[in-house]
Amino acid sequence: MMEAEGGSDCNYDCAAFPEIKAIIIGSKPGFKCTAANSILGHINWKVGEEIVKSGTKQSTNQNRSISLVMTPGWWKSFTLAESAKYIQMEIVHSLKLCPDPHAFLLVINLHELFTDMHLNSVLEHMEILGEQIWSHTIVLLMYVNTEQRDADSKQLIQKAGKELDILIQKCGNRVHVFNYTDRRGIHLQKLFHKIENLVAENKKQCFKIDSKLFEVMEKKRNMVKKQAEEREHEVKTKIQTLKEHLKEKHFSELRIVLLGGRLVGKTSVMNTILKNTQKENMTKMCMKRKREVDNREVILIDTPGWWPYASVKETPVSVKQEIRRSIEMCPPGPHAVLLVLQSGIAFSAAYGRSVKEHMELLGRNVWRHCIVVFTRGDWMGAPTIEEHIESEGEALQWLINKCGNRYHILNNMQWDDGKQVRELMEKVEMMARGNTELLTPVEEAEEERDSGQASNWSDEEMLERGSFNLVPPQIDNTDNVKDWLENEANVFNYRNSSEFSEDTSEDVTQS
Repeated sequence: MMEAEGGSDCNYDCAAFPEIKAIIIGSKPGFKCTAANSILGHINWKVGEEIVKSGTKQSTNQNRSISLVMTPGWWKSFTLAESAKYIQMEIVHSLKLCPDPHAFLLVINLHELFTDMHLNSVLEHMEILGEQIWSHTIVLLMYVNTEQRDADSKQLIQKAGKELDILIQKCGNRVHVFNYTDRRGIHLQKLFHKIENLVAENKKQCFKIDSKLFEVMEKKRNMVKKQAEEREHEVKTKIQTLKEHLKEKHFSELRIVLLGGRLVGKTSVMNTILKNTQKENMTKMCMKRKREVDNREVILIDTPGWWPYASVKETPVSVKQEIRRSIEMCPPGPHAVLLVLQSGIAFSAAYGRSVKEHMELLGRNVWRHCIVVFTRGDWMGAPTIEEHIESEGEALQWLINKCGNRYHILNNMQWDDGKQVRELMEKVEMMARGNTELLTPVEEAEEERDSGQASNWSDEEMLERGSFNLVPPQIDNTDNVKDWLENEANVFNYRNSSEFSEDTSEDVTQS
């Protein structure tokens, strides 16, 4: 075990720096804002708020000029392949805001167990910047407990798990336990000394990123921003044109079906529309709810979800039957299908294929009646939903375009004045006014006819028809995907509601 608080005196020729430049990095929210505000000496970042762009702040503390860059965080249990692409670009972009940083401060919450899953997530996300990152990193362990101001740091690290010790060793045993107490001045002094020691260890060479990687990521970031602005303008123009040319039509009721994979937040969308605070169990059968919104009755049909990445052949027959039955539950047919996706996570080609196959259980014309609804807007991980769409690449862009560029984002974490729901209902009504026919049930035979026709198609046609032979992330090619899907105890167990609640609330109550 390393010395958790030892080595605060300089072991090298490292006089106190007049300026310290550091980059804060870690999962979301993970006490990063608390750490940054403590180092700067005053509140610069709002604790508990989602960081969507790398940002820089300056201050003077302990006779040093401090420059800190805050980076967006990743979900602590996600692999790099599962994290939104925008987060990766912003981590690299932090080096434009802070060229030649003295240190990276990797913030870890010491209040909970640090598992092998968390370790792998940290390793993958940190190494976006290259293997050399580890020789420039200090692990900053946040322990916020005023009742245990003198808690033993070694015992706290041991309690967190052996994987945390592996991470600390990866960083050359450079670790600092920041016990957030009235003695924070002492903790800061020790931290600054450790940063100065780190620079001395590296022979005063600051961190340098591969210039080609940096240029590629910056170019992509700028392109995403430009494309996002173009998409936003295109959508606004389209809506304005439709308002001018579509005939006015009052709907006394709107019938809506909710579709999506498991754990994406379909029931949360329904509760947001209904203003229902009651928590629901995972939907296994179609569920019908209704409420009045702006002098019209809104009928909602919630449906069971499929496992992400599963092909329609791998989905249980009962789930497929319920999805088809949803159309029959709101005769003469729904005005809209809301395809629910979770924002802030990667949307791969395999995921896109799965979505397409399951959507078309309702027929090929389902796309004329579809609006993509992104959940967890307050934890999106990008400044705008358009930047999330453009940064994710072809699979998500294809889906949005397939739905006629119709999409909406909902904040499910807090109630508002109803604006976000009214805007969604306006989009549903606008689409319904433009469609001459309702969505009607299709025969099961249609899906069966299509299931074996992809053998001679091109890659482009296979993407269009959702027939790529792709497997989920982290699944070996020799594994049986069906067995993987049926093993519910091990699949996406970190995305259950309780862990997401911990992720999004662990830093909120601190100041």
